[in-house]
Amino acid sequence: MNILLILMLSVVAELEPFPRQLHDNSGNTVTIATQPQRIVSLTLATDEILLAICPPKRIAAISTMATDSNYSNITIQAKKIPNKTTTNIEYILNFKPDLVFIASYSQAEMVELLQKTDTSIFRFSNFNNIADIKKNIKTIGFAIGEDRNAATIVAQMEADIEAIQNSIPNKKSPRIMSYSLGNYTAGRNTTFDDMAKLVGAINIVAEQGIEQHVKINSEYILAWQPEFIISHARKDKFHLVKQQMLTNPAIAASKAKIILIENRHFLSVSQYIVAGIKTLAKELYK
Repeated sequence: MNILLILMLSVVAELEPFPRQLHDNSGNTVTIATQPQRIVSLTLATDEILLAICPPKRIAAISTMATDSNYSNITIQAKKIPNKTTTNIEYILNFKPDLVFIASYSQAEMVELLQKTDTSIFRFSNFNNIADIKKNIKTIGFAIGEDRNAATIVAQMEADIEAIQNSIPNKKSPRIMSYSLGNYTAGRNTTFDDMAKLVGAINIVAEQGIEQHVKINSEYILAWQPEFIISHARKDKFHLVKQQMLTNPAIAASKAKIILIENRHFLSVSQYIVAGIKTLAKELYK
């Protein structure tokens, strides 16, 4: 019996009835009286999760980001939802939502105005690792009464990651670092660090004790000597971005190979991050 089937069977037969209560990381409690039928999503991550687990007829609107092929993995599925919304409070309320998903980085003024309405609002704030992503998927499933579908998505993620790990040859762990054109890198407590660990690589920025995403002097590339520099770009801009990176004297002088991953996979904080993990493993061990 494979891991996907085992995890699917582990979901309880009788789901918890509504009303249901959710607790966000700010200590707020959200009570959802009945199964939501007019859901509004204001973040790309919740767009991508919702369209994987929820019937489209129950989704009143998704974010405009869902149609951006540079960052979105659901441009085709997004066509099933005719309404795309921004952070305009009047426009959001025009959809008469019974549940709105937002994020910690959402505009404070918009959040405050939404909280003054009778609409149930749930705010996500943790996106630092794969465990956070899986938890967020399950939370959305619980909030909308699609627990089983959410569990299936998480189980598929875990099965896919296991398959990726099983494909990795028994070699010395490559030493890698992320680096963007804006001179940003990723240390501990980031999805990149988790990606590195899952494919058996060493994130040398985390090794230096650096936390989160920080801006660094490119001279550290020469000091730390990564074997691979990992960055991201649009698929059709890979060659251009690589050429731009090589204009950096530190990168040009280093022996590191440059690996580019599509923005929509590398930056994802939904189940689609697995595609980024797969690309990373493939490029590191080819």
